[in-house]
Amino acid sequence: MINKLYSSIQKLHEFCKSEKYIGYSLYDSHNSPIPFKILGNKLSFLINQINKRSPINLRPLLGIKKGINPKGYGLFLHAYTVLSILDVINKDEAEERADYFLNWLVDNHSKSYSGYCWGYNYHWPKKDGHNIPPYTPNVVVTGFVSRALLAYYERFGNEDVKRILKSASSFIMNDVHLYKGNDGYCFSYTPVVNDMTVNANLLAAEVLAYSDYVNGENRYMEHIDQALKFTFSNQNNNGSWYYCFHYDNRTPKKQIDFHQGYILESILRLNKYTNLDLSVYRTKLHKGLEFYYENQFSKDGRSYWRLPSKWPVDIHNQSQGIITFSKFKDCNTDYLPFAEKIAEWTIMNMQDPRGKFYYQKWPMITNKVNYMRWNQAWMLLALTTLVKNHK
Repeated sequence: MINKLYSSIQKLHEFCKSEKYIGYSLYDSHNSPIPFKILGNKLSFLINQINKRSPINLRPLLGIKKGINPKGYGLFLHAYTVLSILDVINKDEAEERADYFLNWLVDNHSKSYSGYCWGYNYHWPKKDGHNIPPYTPNVVVTGFVSRALLAYYERFGNEDVKRILKSASSFIMNDVHLYKGNDGYCFSYTPVVNDMTVNANLLAAEVLAYSDYVNGENRYMEHIDQALKFTFSNQNNNGSWYYCFHYDNRTPKKQIDFHQGYILESILRLNKYTNLDLSVYRTKLHKGLEFYYENQFSKDGRSYWRLPSKWPVDIHNQSQGIITFSKFKDCNTDYLPFAEKIAEWTIMNMQDPRGKFYYQKWPMITNKVNYMRWNQAWMLLALTTLVKNHK
């Protein structure tokens, strides 16, 4: 299996390098020169969804150009930082790539906010009628970039990263709305809209935790602790979490997909990088893991789409499964072998001979559109994480 992983990573690395790490994004319809925004919110959202879901890449017809997705660059920074300690590709080349992505992210953060922060490179029409302008920072992109920065700091000891992470914590604390209730705290996804998204809240808490960790401080323990309280207060009885809640009436969006794996990984990271005692949540955490393992994958390693829907198989579901079960290998002896099984199924069924991974697979159709962040960056990080956890 390890040889198959090495080969897959090497081919994927060469493909991404040949594409200069630039590509299309799922939600990039409004990067077209056609002014879709003037059609109104409903049509804007519909066009965005058609562009996202079509197995035929409509972007060349719409004049949409390939671009750099800051979240993708955060994932690449993380992956190449890990690759610099492995023997999968040349270590010097991996370090050189990591340095490139670090410098790009430092030079291209979103401006006019309280600290370093990052957002998506496209105008984003939302179903609720909100329209998020390009590069509007959010806690998800900032959270994943901060994970990568932490990994880079732990690998290379770059002192400037401490300053950047501290600055990113200022963005979280000063620019993002914070809900405070009896069930804990919840940071909003963006500075634009007040909302309650479970995984985004934890990623905001991660930024705070990493700032404290690298700077030897305990400034944000209350906010991290309360974000965890919100997470476990809003866990379903079966161990799952819904994606989000309406801010005003707390109606849940009952979406269960790869975000379940996000949440579990965030909890594990907060346990590692804070002094908080999370033992009180141990039973609930294991219940969440058990739900994810038993209900969101077939035993051959194929993920289910959004419960109860089983199709399509989405590359992001696959990559997050590999990451989550790799990282929780010490909780259950079945988890690391299952991460391998997910990886093997994905390589066999969703990797192109040229090295790239496909977006989605249905029983009779495969959507092969090349999304540099959603497909390639996530799988590079996932497979690299799996190899690292073999050590």
